[in-house]
Amino acid sequence: MGDLAEDTALAELPAEPGEHRFRAELSRDWDLMGPNGGYLAAIALRAAAAHAGQALPVSLSCQFLARPRFGPVHVRTEVLRASRRATAVRVRMEQGADRPVLEALVWAAQSGLAGPNADWTPAPRAPGPDGVPDLRTHLAAEGRGVPAWHRNVTLREISGRTGGADGEPRVRCWARFEPRRRFDDCWVDAGRSVILLDSLQWPAVMNAFPERETVLFAPSIDLYVAFHGSGSDSEWLLVETTGTAAHRGTFHGRGSVWTREGRLLASAGQQMLGTAVRERADRL
Repeated sequence: MGDLAEDTALAELPAEPGEHRFRAELSRDWDLMGPNGGYLAAIALRAAAAHAGQALPVSLSCQFLARPRFGPVHVRTEVLRASRRATAVRVRMEQGADRPVLEALVWAAQSGLAGPNADWTPAPRAPGPDGVPDLRTHLAAEGRGVPAWHRNVTLREISGRTGGADGEPRVRCWARFEPRRRFDDCWVDAGRSVILLDSLQWPAVMNAFPERETVLFAPSIDLYVAFHGSGSDSEWLLVETTGTAAHRGTFHGRGSVWTREGRLLASAGQQMLGTAVRERADRL
């Protein structure tokens, strides 16, 4: 079982003035057909925090360039803009001989900025997590393997794989990280939303194509997440993802995360690139 805070930790290395360099170890506990993309993005988010001081994460725009192996990666950060209100940080993750894995741009903003507060995306009506079945129960009943990733995140499925004629591209579920269920560090806390929003958009898309579930796969090629608030007081998170479109071998999805009390934490969009069969999912 992987711990999100420990598995996204960074060891700082010597760097040029104005830069930060880090080493991270990609843990097999976050295996979801290879290192989970949201997990990689959560590491990038924590690297950006080195420049942020007391600022809060505002957005993450991430490009997935290659699938890394489990093991060490190097992360380099550079401030592109800094003001009294906000900071923009470029993050680059590499493995081996400067093999690019990920490029990201992270915005952070100072807390307490003046402005109106409004939330126009209410949480969907849903039963609480206590009476909802664990997704692992469904997978076991279907005789399917449970990826390592599911040991780190308990998912309780409200609406998921349809298998019906309507093929609605939607997933709605409760999620709780294990063994630590919430985090006071706002950057680690934001990483929970990043992982969920990256990982659950493809299952939503696949609900529209249940007959192709065993042969079709679409790795993420990018991910954008906007952060709206802190969920550090909420163990359970409500996630809803939907498919937007499927055209020319690409698939688009979007999603949102709320606290158990209904506060919107994050919203996201993602483009995925289809592969012919799952065995070729590493060929982007």
